[in-house]
Formats: sequence, C-alpha cells, structure tokens
Amino acid sequence: MAMLRDNLGIALLCMSKPVGNLTCELNEATMPTLPWIDRKQNCEFEWDSATRGRILGSFLYGYVLTTMVGGIISNSYGAKLPFMVAGYGNVIIHLLCPLAAQVHTELFFACRLVQGMFAGLMAGPFFQLFSAWMSEDEASILLSFAFSGYSFGTIMIYPMSGALCNSNIHGYGGWSLIFYVPATISILFILYWHLYLYDVPDNHPKISPEEYEYLLQNVGISAEPPVIPWLSIFTSLPFIAYVMCYSAFLWNIFTMMNNMPMFMQTMLSIPTNESGYLYCIPFILMFLTRNFNATTYPIIRNCTGLSNTVCRKLYCCFGCIMVITSLLSIIFEENVTKWHVVAAISINLALGDFAYSGGFFPTLLDLAPNYAGLLSGVSTFIAFVVACPATYVNSIIIKQNTKDEWNTVLWIIIILFTFIMFFYLIFGSAKLQLWSVAKLEVPERGPLRSTIYNASRNMSTIRPSHLF
Repeated sequence: MAMLRDNLGIALLCMSKPVGNLTCELNEATMPTLPWIDRKQNCEFEWDSATRGRILGSFLYGYVLTTMVGGIISNSYGAKLPFMVAGYGNVIIHLLCPLAAQVHTELFFACRLVQGMFAGLMAGPFFQLFSAWMSEDEASILLSFAFSGYSFGTIMIYPMSGALCNSNIHGYGGWSLIFYVPATISILFILYWHLYLYDVPDNHPKISPEEYEYLLQNVGISAEPPVIPWLSIFTSLPFIAYVMCYSAFLWNIFTMMNNMPMFMQTMLSIPTNESGYLYCIPFILMFLTRNFNATTYPIIRNCTGLSNTVCRKLYCCFGCIMVITSLLSIIFEENVTKWHVVAAISINLALGDFAYSGGFFPTLLDLAPNYAGLLSGVSTFIAFVVACPATYVNSIIIKQNTKDEWNTVLWIIIILFTFIMFFYLIFGSAKLQLWSVAKLEVPERGPLRSTIYNASRNMSTIRPSHLF
C-alpha cells in the first residue's frame, strides 16, 4: 500500500509543466485512454506549487476521514472485513487516477481523496490483527518487521517511478505507468491477504492445536470493561504523549516524502530519474533500522535490565535528537550538495526511526491491548488531522524555492520534535493502563490474562470467515 501512497511525489514532478526552477523531463510516450479524452504526455499539466501541494495532500485528507471507522468496524466485526475493503478499493481507485488527471484536476483530486479514504480503513484493523496473534515478547519484533513493509514499499516506488517516468516502449509509457504498475503489483498482495488472512485463531482452518494453545496462554489481551472508557482514554497522559509523537512523526515523514524530492530537483538541479534512485537510499536504511530495532530491542532490554518504559523513552529521545541534528545540518549549510542532503535525510529517516519503531509506536499494545484496533484508529485520526496540512503548508511557504523558505519548513519540524521529545520523556509510558481492563482483574501480562480467547471464541460467531 505504501507504493500507492508514495508514488505521487515523483509522479507530479513527471507530470507538471516546468515553472521557475522546477524542471521536467520530456517523454513523448503515452498510454491508451478513452477515445474522447486527449492523451497527455510528461510535463503537460499546468499546476502551480499550491495546486501540487493540494493534490499531494488529498490522499491524506481522505485517510483522516476513515481511520476511526476502520477501528470501530474491526472491534465489532473483525479486522479482515475493513482490511480487505480497504485493499480492493485502494487499488481500483488508483487505477482510475491517470484517467481522472487527464479529464480534470479536481477529478484527480477527488480520486486521490477517495483512495485515501479506503486506505484509512486499514489503520485500526492493522493493530487489531496483531493483538490476537502475538504475545508481549513477540510484539516488538513482529510490529517493527511488519511496519518495515511501508519502508520497503517506498524503497521500491521511488526508483521505479523515476524509471517509469522516462519509459518509452514502442510509444507506450510515461507518467501514467507510475500509477498502473504499482497497482498491478498491489493486486497480487491483496489476493494473498484474501486467501491467508484471518481475524482470530478460531477462524483459521489450519491452525495446529499446539499453536492455538500457545496463543491461548500467552496472548497479551484480557477481559475488557463493559463500557469503553472514553474519558479515561482522552485524559490518559501516556496516550496523549503517544498521539503527539505520532503527529510529529507524520509531519516529518510527509515533508520528507512529498516535499523534499522537489527540494532535490529545484535546489540541487537533480533530474527526476536520478532523484528517484537517490531518494530510495534513506528508505533502504529506514527499512534496515526497523528490522534492527525489531531484533535488538528485546536483547538490549534484557541485557540492561531496564524497564520497558525506560527503554522506549531512551529510543524515542535518541530518534528525536537524530531528526533535529540532521535538519540543523541542512539549515546551517549554505551550499548544500546532493550527498549532504541524502545523508541528512538518511539520518532523519533511518536513525530518527528509533523514536518510532523502537520508541513510542509499539507501546499502543502495551498501554491498552484490549482496544488496540480502536485506539489505533483514534490516534491515527488525530495524528493525521494534525499532520495532513504539512504538505499544503509547506507548499505555501515554498513559493520561490529559496533556501530561506526551505529552512522555515525544516525549523517547523525541529520545533515539533524538540517539544515531543521532552513531553514523551515526562509523560510517556509502556505500562498497561488500568482503564483498559476489567476492574476485578489483576492487570498483569501472562497466562493469568489469557481470558481473551474466551472473548475471542464468542467474537468468532460475529466474525464469520466467509465475509472474505
């Protein structure tokens, strides 16, 4: 799904007519479309900076609208239903984007908005799927490994988009392939999910008795309160710290993904094709970092003897410092080179990811495993509401593509990360919150908290596997 989200940054550079110091590489190749629609080649879309920023943000605007919906549906009917609806809808709308762009800019905007709405349905179900299939010891490893898939998708799409932009096979190719090829690849993944994805162990037809018993004894969810404690959730300082970190992280990610490719092209005069290959370097390192954190976090925690909360805070602070340091290096260097920028973005995304994959992000399953899907939807909704304007705000600031304008964009991120670093250091936590469990239950992880599968078996009756 990351390929369908992140390809637009390079695609817009390939599609937009050159304005000011924005360049574009011509390509006469096109792809077939409806007979009454004029085919458009590379560099034929007359979009200014504000329009490009609005189009880039359209996916995120739609994403915000459905994140809580996905969490609520997954809590009631299982995670697979919204997950599969999101996958199929995302791909179908993505395939329509090239046609929409050639018809009208606003139709293209609407397609990306609807695509974002489908993608938003995945936010809550993702955590809900994990909550029934892993123990506490496995949480850090499996979550980090799973979310490294986003980085892997981004690694693939940047060089792929640059190459597809310049493709010309017997007159066919160009910008529209940046949409068609990733969508085709994504269809294969969705079909795999359709066949092998299950909400809970009770629904899995081939689970072994040994695995089922292991999950029964070790899964980290317990009996939940009869009523969702909304007031306790929204006044919980650890949860607030989680949401604030998530918001700042997304603001940084959206800036790096959507705006910095334009920085490399306009400020450093790097062609779109080369920019795609260079820009995948930070995401390769980010992918490696996430898997490094996944495998080493339990080892470091056991060797140091530190509590889960202390370790998460240390990881989070280290990642925040790396983000701040990397951006300061760009701000205070007047004559930046492409390798300086690539190194700074690599530090930002790779070492900064310690704050995410090793720091605050996995703690949602520690804070309230009962409400993993719901709280994932709530936190994602709030974080995206805060961070969605990033691309558009940056496009407003960057009018002339001057170094001072770009410095302003980077200072915003530095201020955000400085604030959330201290806030999480004070209020962050990785301890089970009492409001997330039934009052009569002892809030400790382990076999005594295995009542989830009593609930799981009951919920299986309202989570029929034939839905998907």
